[in-house]
Amino acid sequence: MSAHESMIADAVERMLAQATPRAGFDARLWAMLVEAEVPRLLRPESQGGAGEAWRDAAAVLQAAGAHAAAVPLADTLIAHALLAQAGLDADARPVRLSIAAPDGRPDPGDAVVLPDAHRLVLVAWGACAVGTWHDAGGGAPKVFELADGAAVRARLALAGAAMLTGALRTAIGLGVEYAGLRKAFGRPIGQFQAVQHPLAVAAEDVAASRAALDWAAAGVEAGDGEVAAAVAKARAAEAAGRVAAIVHQVHGAIGFTAEHALHRSSGVLWHWRDRWGDEHDWHALLGARAIAAGPEGLFDLLDGVETR
Repeated sequence: MSAHESMIADAVERMLAQATPRAGFDARLWAMLVEAEVPRLLRPESQGGAGEAWRDAAAVLQAAGAHAAAVPLADTLIAHALLAQAGLDADARPVRLSIAAPDGRPDPGDAVVLPDAHRLVLVAWGACAVGTWHDAGGGAPKVFELADGAAVRARLALAGAAMLTGALRTAIGLGVEYAGLRKAFGRPIGQFQAVQHPLAVAAEDVAASRAALDWAAAGVEAGDGEVAAAVAKARAAEAAGRVAAIVHQVHGAIGFTAEHALHRSSGVLWHWRDRWGDEHDWHALLGARAIAAGPEGLFDLLDGVETR
């Protein structure tokens, strides 16, 4: 992470740390983020953003995932980036970005109540992406088309991977901490190999997800990165199930209580594992790209050299 990325992520981290954990929408936290113009981060500089700052965005969304922030920051960041491409603007209200899975499964985010919010419905799985903008202030829906569907998918996958990676980092931290505090047979349970081994497996998953996210963020910021972003989302989504299971086993029943921090992190993991395509959807996309590349192009594809 660059010094610039660190400054932005640290500023957002401080805002999120001040927020009181809650279910639903945190209007106070949202107002703080809006005042700092965080939701407009990916808009052009002339519109109060930082342009194609996808590494910054990944760092910010990791922080949101790590704190289980009760605001639709990923939805709004990506929506503003897409709206800017389409020549549309929006006020400071949050945005619900609704994207059905490739097989038509509804977006799990649609079930989350978000009062007085804009809505962008996106069809994202073809050669181009088609959006329908519903302004919360009223007026007829606006339909627009973005010619490069692969670039749109890369941004969606990157955002989902970042949210998951942040939550994964929190979950493994909670598991390691609890294993050092909880005692059985006169010593911390973290000293037993039966606990150490699964935690080590979970730590490997988290490290791999972070590495894939860094690769994807750099690729998307450079102007491509669909393969890297698909890998990052698939890897983090796979890790979400394993890490959540392991850390909950370490905690026992206490991790399922609504007041526990692990309950909130698990909610982020289960929610974002399915949003905007789960690991099976992204694996299918990667498989199609590998078949299209053929034997001669497979190594370049795995090395991050993308051709369309």
